[in-house]
Parts: sequence; structure tokens; C-alpha cells
Amino acid sequence: MARDHRRLAAIVLLDVVGYSRLMGEDESGTLAALKAHRRELIDPKISEHDGRIVKGTGDGLLLEFPSVVDAVRCAVDVQRGMAERNAGLAAEQRLDFRIGINVGDIIIDGDDIFGDGVNVAARLESLADPGGICVSRVVRDQVLDKLSFTFEDLGAQQVKNIARPIDVYRVDLGSDAPPVKLRARQRWPRLTRGPGRLIAAGCLVLGIAGIAVWAVPQFRKTAPVPAPAVYSIAILPFSASASSAADGQLAETLAQALTSALGRSLPSSRVVSYSVAANYRSKPIDAPAIGRELNVRYLVEGEAHRAGDRILVDARLVDAVSGAHVWGNQFELVGTQLPQDHDSLIRKLVTQLGAALWNAELRRFTASPGPNATTGELSMHAYAVWYQDNNTLKGAREARKWFDQALRLDPSDGQAIGGRWRTLLYELDFDPNADAEHLLREMDEMSFRAVSINNNSGGAWGARAETLLRQRHWESALEANAKAEKLDPNSVAVLGQRSAIMYLTGRPAEALALVETALALEPQFPEDIGWVMLQRCRASLALGRYDDAVVACEKSVAVDDWWLPHLYLVAAHSQKGKPNKASTERARLLQLRPGISIAAFKALRYSDDPDYLLQVETQLYAGLRKAGIPEN
Repeated sequence: MARDHRRLAAIVLLDVVGYSRLMGEDESGTLAALKAHRRELIDPKISEHDGRIVKGTGDGLLLEFPSVVDAVRCAVDVQRGMAERNAGLAAEQRLDFRIGINVGDIIIDGDDIFGDGVNVAARLESLADPGGICVSRVVRDQVLDKLSFTFEDLGAQQVKNIARPIDVYRVDLGSDAPPVKLRARQRWPRLTRGPGRLIAAGCLVLGIAGIAVWAVPQFRKTAPVPAPAVYSIAILPFSASASSAADGQLAETLAQALTSALGRSLPSSRVVSYSVAANYRSKPIDAPAIGRELNVRYLVEGEAHRAGDRILVDARLVDAVSGAHVWGNQFELVGTQLPQDHDSLIRKLVTQLGAALWNAELRRFTASPGPNATTGELSMHAYAVWYQDNNTLKGAREARKWFDQALRLDPSDGQAIGGRWRTLLYELDFDPNADAEHLLREMDEMSFRAVSINNNSGGAWGARAETLLRQRHWESALEANAKAEKLDPNSVAVLGQRSAIMYLTGRPAEALALVETALALEPQFPEDIGWVMLQRCRASLALGRYDDAVVACEKSVAVDDWWLPHLYLVAAHSQKGKPNKASTERARLLQLRPGISIAAFKALRYSDDPDYLLQVETQLYAGLRKAGIPEN
């Protein structure tokens, strides 16, 4: 497969208004003015904000920026500069620009760029007023809390050659101007002249006295301490046996590495830097006191000690509010294989700690949040609602309402975006009557927003990869998955996802190798175990290893009982020559997915890869036919 070279970028389209008319009226004057504007204003501003001129379009420019914030700042500077340069000119002498800005996945071809991200930017530019800027929703969401400009919502606009409507926002170029003097301030000089001075002095004395009466009690009050944020945690220095400097160094290294790895694995959480947590080295651990001082909900404490040629590491998760132990486990390192075991230990610690944190937070947010709930609290309640309902489709749709409420508070909240995206994926997999095309469009929008808002989130890139996988954009899915793995190398879900891509592109042996790597992390979540075991099951079936396929699929349904592994289990039993077991599994499959047929499964179009299609025809479909699953 030819591989597209892609990257995420902010794309800016800048176009001269009425260029053909201006050239017709005064060709040489228009060209001279355009060159002067570029030389004196536009090109310097592009360089100042780290932009790149991709190409000139005759009457405009196509620009690329690594930062959407810089892209918007540059566009605003250009339009304000043009307003100043045009001031006092007759209408026929003015050069005005329209600007459109989008954030998108672009295809690199030499020095040029292509893709839907560029096309959308072009449509946004055409919607802008002369001297104005229009941006997409993802641009507005990403810069909303970083820049002081305001945005006017122009609503969803249907534009040429773009399948779905675009949410368009106009930048208010005047919203960042210096504040106008208030009338009350203009009156103050008059009050200080002549007879008014006595009135002014009296008002001043009374005002100062009033402020003092209010302020003195305020200074006596202690400012309220905000509640610890969701998922807030500190890893305290691990202790070690006093007699061994090597153990002490190992304990220190483990705590530092765990802090870094947990921060990468939980980008939406607040992980206290180890340099701060290190202040508690060799001090008695008073969990509630340390929790208040660091303003965190959870603490991790532990120790490392030798036992012969082994090193034993104990780790515990503590609720810093109540002081209760939430989770604990002991791990073993072999001294002769310390470097390898050290990395393996960190991966296992992150996996198990992440699961323990997740379960502890779910328990905290089962009750409906109050009126002043944060976006994090609303999102955790959404997940709690979903899990309380045993991961049903009904629960997913109920959770979506809470994710939507969180996004109304903060449209750029990564956890809420990821949660809402997950409900769409769930509906796609579990509702046989779902509008798959509509759900995929929504998933595409949500995952794109997620990586645009936080380009350093492994979870966001995992969602992007899954969306591209479902759209059968295999190379792009692999690239997004590789970014997710680089950002969060301890993620079982990311490894399971890459295994799925291998299977769906006709490479089952590679899929199996990735399964083993994922299982070595000792996954804690049932859905992760179920998903990884499903990859082992269907890759084994594709290779004709029926015994392995049966064992893997039985493990999958034991922890995460849904229709897809039962489908593969039916085929594996049939191919193995076990018609009675195949019949039992078929009954369960029809209970979970009424009306399932080979044609209905094909209609899901999991993959269009020729090698995959050959494998499922010879192994999966042949086994389903033997078990009596109807063709249509």
C-alpha cells in the first residue's frame, strides 16, 4: 500500500476581495499594492508567528501553521494591519482580504498540501466578510480560553463539495481593543475642581471607610481550599532497606519513572511533579495532611527491599481524604535482569494503578452531581451511569447526556470529548439498526476535535486511530495508533487496537504477536481483556488454529459477553468438528444479535483488504455455514 504522508496543522486561506475587478481597473497598481502589503505586513507577520507559505494562489495565499493559536493571532494581526493601511483610501484603491482558518489532517506532497482540512479552510474563507476572518468550530474551541478575541456563531453552513455542514464562527476583530473610558471616570476630574472638591473628598473618605469595614473581616477569613480535582494524585518517594544504597537508588528511580509514566497514561489527570513530592522523603506519611498540602485526592506509597537475588517492590494506592487503602500489590524484580524487569514493572504498575484509580473514581461519582459540578465530575458521573447499567446501549445513551452537559460547560474538555466519542463507538457496535454512516461522521468530528485540542494525548490519538480504522483508512489508522503508542506505551487498548488493524489487513500472525505484548502488561479492565482475547481468537481462526481460537474466544466472552466473539466461537467450534457446541453458541449469538446472517455481517464492512476477505471466506464464513447461520 502506498503510504500518504500526513500531519495535523492549522491551515489559513487568504484571498483578495474582488481581485479580478481590481486587476481589470488597474493591473499594475493592484500588483504593486499587493506586493507592498505582502512585503511590509503579511510576510513579516507570517514569519513572526512561525507560519509557512505553502503557495501563492494568484490572488491569495495558502499558509500552514504548527499552532492554531499562532494562526489566529497572525490572521488578526494581518486584518488589523490592513485596516490601518486602508484608512483614508478611496474604496476603489483599497485591497481587502478574506481569511478562513481550519485545523485538519493534511496530506504532504513535496512542498504542497492537500486534503479535506484545506478544502474546509477554502470554504471558510469564502464565507468571511471583506476584512474579516471565519474559523471552524475546532479552531474556535481550541483558542477560546487562550486568546481574548470573541467569536460570533454563524451556525452550520452547507458549502460546496463538503458532505456535512460546517459550524462557522466569525472572529470579532474589535473584541481585543483597549477598553473605552467609562463616563463615571470622565466625571471624576470635574468633581475635584472648585466647590466639588469638598464633595469629592467626603466621598473618598466614606469610600475608604466602607472598604475598610468590608475588607478587615475578609483578611481574617481563610480562603476556601478548592476540592481536589478528579484523578489528582501524587507518587511519594518509595522507601528502601537502610543498608543498601543500591536499593535506595532503585526506589528513587521507580518513583520518578512511575510519576512520568502515569502522567503520560492519564493526560486528563493532575499528577504532582516528582520534584514536589520528593519533599516528603523520609517523613512520616500522614495521608490526609499530605493530601491537603498537595491538594490531591490520591497518594501512592511503596518500598523496595531485597530477598536474596530478588528485589520485592510493594506499592499501595491511598485515598488522601479518608486515609483508606484503595489498592495494593507486590511485584518482584530479578537482580540479574534488572533493566528489563524495571521497564516491565513500570508498565504493570501503571496498568494496575490506572485501573484502581478508575474504579475508585467511579464509586465516588455514582450519585448525581450538584449544580456547581466541574466538567471532570460530570464526565465521571457519565461513566458511572454507564457502568452501573452494565455497559448496555441504553446506559451509553444516558451517559452521552452527561458528556454533552460537560461539553456545554467546556467545549474543549478532552475527557468529555473522549467519553462522548466512546458512546458513539458503542452504538455503532451494539445497535444493529444504527445509522453507521452518521455515527462515523460524528466519531470523525469528535476524534478530530480531541487531537486538535490536545495533540499530546494518547487517548485522543487512540480514538482517532479507531475512527480511521472503522473508515478503513488503514495507513492513517496505523499512523494515529503509532502516535498513541508513543505517547502512552503502557496502554493495553492501543496494543489491542494495532492487533486489530493487523488482523483486518490480512496479517493475523502479526496480530498474535501484538496480543502477547498486550497480555504481558496484565490488563485489569474486563473490556480490555475481552478485546485482546477477541483479537487472539479471530487471528487464530484465520490461521486455522481452531483449538487456540476456541480457548481465546471463551475467555473473551467470560469477561465481556457481547455478540462478536460469540460469532467467531460458532465458526471455531464448527471448523473444529464440534457441532453440538457450535449449536449452543449459535443460540447465544442469535439471542444477542437477532437476525444475524452472513450477509448482515458482510454489510458491516469491517475491512476491504483482499487478504482479509480471503481469510474470512475460507475460515469464518465456512464455519458459520457449517453451523447453520443463514446466508441472508
